[in-house]
Amino acid sequence: MTAGRSVVLVAGEASGDQHAARLARELTALDPDIAISGIGGPKMEAAGVELLHRSEDLALVGVAEVLPKLLVILGAIRGIKRHMKRTRPDLVILVDFPDFNFRVGKAAKKLGLKVLYYISPQVWAWRPKRAQQMASFVKHLACVFPFEPQFFRNHAPQLPVSFVGHPLLDIPPQEWDEPLPVPQEAELVGLLPGSRMSEISRLLPLLLATAKRMQEQRPGMHFVLPLAPGLRREQVEPYLKDTPRGLTVLAGRARQVMEQARLLLVASGTATLQTALAGTPGVVVYKTGGFNYLVARSLIKVEYIAMPNLIAGRELMPELIQGEATPEKVAAEALSLLDDERRRARVIEGLNEVRAKLGGPGASRRVAELALEIMEG
Repeated sequence: MTAGRSVVLVAGEASGDQHAARLARELTALDPDIAISGIGGPKMEAAGVELLHRSEDLALVGVAEVLPKLLVILGAIRGIKRHMKRTRPDLVILVDFPDFNFRVGKAAKKLGLKVLYYISPQVWAWRPKRAQQMASFVKHLACVFPFEPQFFRNHAPQLPVSFVGHPLLDIPPQEWDEPLPVPQEAELVGLLPGSRMSEISRLLPLLLATAKRMQEQRPGMHFVLPLAPGLRREQVEPYLKDTPRGLTVLAGRARQVMEQARLLLVASGTATLQTALAGTPGVVVYKTGGFNYLVARSLIKVEYIAMPNLIAGRELMPELIQGEATPEKVAAEALSLLDDERRRARVIEGLNEVRAKLGGPGASRRVAELALEIMEG
């Protein structure tokens, strides 16, 4: 290996931080002398990445949340541009986070730097013309969903694209040393309202109200709320004043909840894919501010919002969006998935199909190998 190589790695949000951290470890395993710096969160930092800015300070949901953080975002963009100009890295790797990373990628291209984009933004869902924008500054695109390469071949045929599999499959199976602190005989339902406070504020009251309705019909049901990394109980405490009987709030352990619950009520996002990989049926909910919703509705070009449904090409997990996301409707869908054994079996079979389509483990290593090939020219 050539000594002294350097990579700038930029990721935002918790999932991007997690995937970028795995990639950083694989790069270091292949080239122990490589220097990795950039923008990310605690997992990237633990993986040895020198953080110039923290992704937690840049996390947003929707258009209306940009203005309060605009100065921080612009400062981070200027900072990473200066860093790239000064250090001239051998490769810039961008992980999802499009509104930020497109600016970083274009700046890198102007500096004559090579750009690898890992985990494509969902331009196929709502901004297909952005595929051409990506082709203008990306040297290679590493996709994690099986339908993405064909989309880019259709919309940006000059952009080299590889399907590398999904990094969630790199997480090894786990034996749980401790059982969940819930009554063993209870019918367990997981509540997954998202990782950001803007999601918590809109979705947690909905999920708790849904839980109360479900419990009215099934008194033996127990609910578990695993807090996402970075969230503390005191942050969600204001929403827990009117809760169903039999609610357990946990710090973390979301994966264990996903695998051991009979049903999940889950916010649209990465957690829907984790739900599919756990093989547990779920109901997907999505609510946002009125302005954000109007913008999204005018742009979205796909039939479904939950990734398992997109990969399957049919609705495996019911989706209740905005005005449809009421406690009554969510509870009705949830109870149907618990009571209708034939429907439940079809959903589980479909989730297994989704897992098979995502390929096998090793996505992070494949991307690291691709990165080294690009650096070697």
